[in-house]
Formats: sequence, C-alpha cells, structure tokens
Amino acid sequence: MPIFKRISDQQLAEYICLYSLETKQYAVLCTNFYSLTSSNEDHAYFKKLTVELLLEESPLSRCKWFSSIQKAIEQHDLDFS
Repeated sequence: MPIFKRISDQQLAEYICLYSLETKQYAVLCTNFYSLTSSNEDHAYFKKLTVELLLEESPLSRCKWFSSIQKAIEQHDLDFS
C-alpha cells in the first residue's frame, strides 16, 4: 500500500508499505522519491524496481516488521537517512 509524505513543495516520498496477513504487522519495502520533473518513465521504473524487490527475496525476511505503519515508516527513515 502506498503512503505518501510531502517533503517540500517540490518533492514527495512514496513509502511502499506491506501488511502481513499472517503476523498482522507492517513493513516498508522501499521509498520512491518524486519531484515536479519526474517523468512517466521514472514512475514506471520505480514500479519495476518495487516488483523486483518483491520477487528477489521474500519480504518476510527482507523487511523489518512493526505493529503499526507509523513505526515501520519511522524505522525505515532511520535506517536509510
């Protein structure tokens, strides 16, 4: 599920969040960044990368899982800032 965060009036972050039906927990797979100059090709590329990440390794082992989306996003920001 995409969650969007406005970074500035020129940039937007899209968190690709996952929910495990088994564990009832949330994770962030990746974050895509968009700007006013982002093209349709950029959008298609981000989608392709997201699918590759999902297929490359199970999200259950790739991601850190949390009880809320907010906690998952906060940890993802800490891990990748």
